[in-house]
Formats: sequence, structure tokens, C-alpha cells
Amino acid sequence: MRYLLVNHVAFGRTASPERLQVGDLWLEDLRAQARAIGRFGTLMVAAPLVDHLDPETSASFNVVEFEPREIGVEFAPLPHSISMREYLAVRGDLRRRLKQAIGASTVVQADSGGYPFALGSIVWPLARSAKKKRIWVFDGADPFPRLELAVREEPSLLKRIGKRSLVTSFHRFCANAIADADLVFTHNASVVERFKPWWNARCHSFTRSFVTDGNLLTAAEFEATTARLRERSGPLKLVVAGRQIMIKGTDQVIRALAIARERGVQCTLDVIGDGEDLPKFRELAHALGVDGSVRFVGKVAYGKALFDAWERAHVLVITNLTAETSRNVLLGAARGLPLIMYRNPGVDPLVGPRGAAWLVPTADVVALSEAFVRFARERDELVTLARMGWQLAAENTLDACHRRRAELAAELPSN
Repeated sequence: MRYLLVNHVAFGRTASPERLQVGDLWLEDLRAQARAIGRFGTLMVAAPLVDHLDPETSASFNVVEFEPREIGVEFAPLPHSISMREYLAVRGDLRRRLKQAIGASTVVQADSGGYPFALGSIVWPLARSAKKKRIWVFDGADPFPRLELAVREEPSLLKRIGKRSLVTSFHRFCANAIADADLVFTHNASVVERFKPWWNARCHSFTRSFVTDGNLLTAAEFEATTARLRERSGPLKLVVAGRQIMIKGTDQVIRALAIARERGVQCTLDVIGDGEDLPKFRELAHALGVDGSVRFVGKVAYGKALFDAWERAHVLVITNLTAETSRNVLLGAARGLPLIMYRNPGVDPLVGPRGAAWLVPTADVVALSEAFVRFARERDELVTLARMGWQLAAENTLDACHRRRAELAAELPSN
């Protein structure tokens, strides 16, 4: 099996032609896929290649270097575009390179990511014409809430009409791709519900996880964290981590913290990460008079540095406002952190039945503040939340997911 993975997330050039830049979390995922597919064949990755990879667009926390062949990956570079003008300029070269990569493969994986068009929508008909086995993937996010939000926020009526038409057309394309695919993989429960009329026996839902044996706490390490969680002498220490943009809800966490402190509860917040809305969050903390209790940490490298920063907290707060399965859910749980989260159709079916997170109605700042008050006073309940989350993370690892995906691909009949 020659498995072609086409992805819109760019790689970056380095001084060495053999080495590439890539986002650190994306590299973890790529290693796991290479290990899994290596049992049945070879993995080729086709993705845009840029001169300088911006960490903000790397789908990860930070950018690192690697050599594709060292992890069992063949890389096929594609031209990069982030606007309609750029896309039109590279369209011919993009299709030529995709046809070449598709021709060298037996199985083609495409997904819903990319701008101004989903790269998968270009790949799909090319792979059909080449009579390749095709796998359609929805990764951690249901793409449509974000697309619909962009439509609503467009100030121009004509552009808003145009964007709404494109979203409707893409929804139709995804539905047809699901019905037409040899396999469909999703990592978001919201996608299953959205496309229920087209969902079929070839469709498989997986947990989105970046948990590996290396970042999952051992039983002894987890038990050691419980003493810290039960400690009542200091404030409740909250942490949020990720790209600091409005749809992540960090402003609502700051407002909830201010309400909790008005009720006499001592709590603090560390904000990890950078983003275009970070200045607004700083201004909000100052305006609410809690800037002394909110610490803006900035970027922290994924791995030990991030986990060390998390270790200083009692609770990881996740407040996505769209149907996204945050990578922090299982990562935080794997590190022994109790989770307070907004309800989210992408992840509720995973954590809710197991009691692996304290779920708050989405965008309900008062309810979020009440959760902070509750757990500042009931520290033993934090231990229970953490234990259920840690057990869930241990059952849902990155390698197990990709092994099963690779097995399903290998079972596809040859043309």
C-alpha cells in the first residue's frame, strides 16, 4: 500500500534540502501515522512548502525541524496559497503536482482544510479520475461553525451572500464525498450528527488524541498530583492554553474569574499562547481590575516546558465556542489536570458519559464562574475529575487511533 496523505498545513524549508520545518504537534501525529502505515506499506505526504513557516499557521504550538525519511515519510511539496489571487496563480502547478503524487499512490486521503478552497475538494475528483481508493477525513474540528461565523461577521452584503453560497456548496460537496468515499474518518462527534443522512458503514469515528506513552502520567505520577490538587492553602490556579483568539473564549474565562473574585473566592489565571486577540484580553483584565490575578505567559514550547507550566495549575479551562475537539482535552487529562469546559458537540460524547470534565453551558460566563467557586471550595472533587480524565486519556492514545485507521485502509480491496 502506498498511502498518500494530502494536507493543507504547510511545511517550511530549512538550510538543508533534506530537512523541513513543521509544527511540533503535527510532527507527533505524522510520526504516529508513519508507524501505523509502515506495517502495511509506505506513507507519502503532499503539503504546501513555504520559505518560512509561521508558528501561528503550523497547527501546533511551535515549529521544529525534522528529516522526513528518518520517520519513514516521503514528502511531495505543493505550491502555497492563502488568497484567491495566489490560488489562481498556482492552480495549474498545484493540479500537476497533485496528479503526480496521486498517480504514485494506491490510497489517497483528503480532508476539509484549506483556503480559499479546501485542498481536499481539488484532490477528490483527481483521485476519482485516477481510480484510487479514497479516504475522506474530518480532523478535530467540524469546519462549518467557523465558516458560518465568518459569513455572519462579513460586513459587506454582497460578500456575505457570496460566502454563504460557498459554504452551502462545500456542505454539499462534503456530503457527496462521505457517500462516495471508500472510507470516512472523523474525530468530531458534531460531524457525525451534521451528516447523519449520509453516514454509512464505511464511516468511522475516532477520538482526537495527542496522548502518547511518553506524555501520559504513570499511575504513581498521577497519584502524586492528587496532593497538589487537594491543597487548600492557596488560590485556585486556572490555566488556558492555545491560540488566543475570540472563538477560544479566553475573554469569557477572564470575566468569569472576575465574578468569582467578587464573590470572595481566591483564584488566578495563566494564559498560555499568543494570537491576534491577546491585546484585547490584556485590556479586558485591566478594565475588570483583575490584571494582578491574570498572568499572560506567552508562547510555551510543546512538551516538557508546556507540561511543567500546566503542573503549576489546579484546573485546565477549555472554552471553545465552536464545535472543535481541542487537543488540550486529552492532553490535559493525560497530565492529571481536572478539566472545566464549555459544552461542545464535538467532545461532549467523549467526556460527558465518563464524568471526565465539568461541563458548563457554552458562553455562560456566570455558570463558568460558579464552577470556579465550586472547585475552589471542593478540592476533593478536583481529584475525582482528574482521575476520570486520566483514565479516559489512557484508553485513547494517538498510536491506537492510527493503527486502527491504517488497518481499515489496508483492508480495502485493490482496484
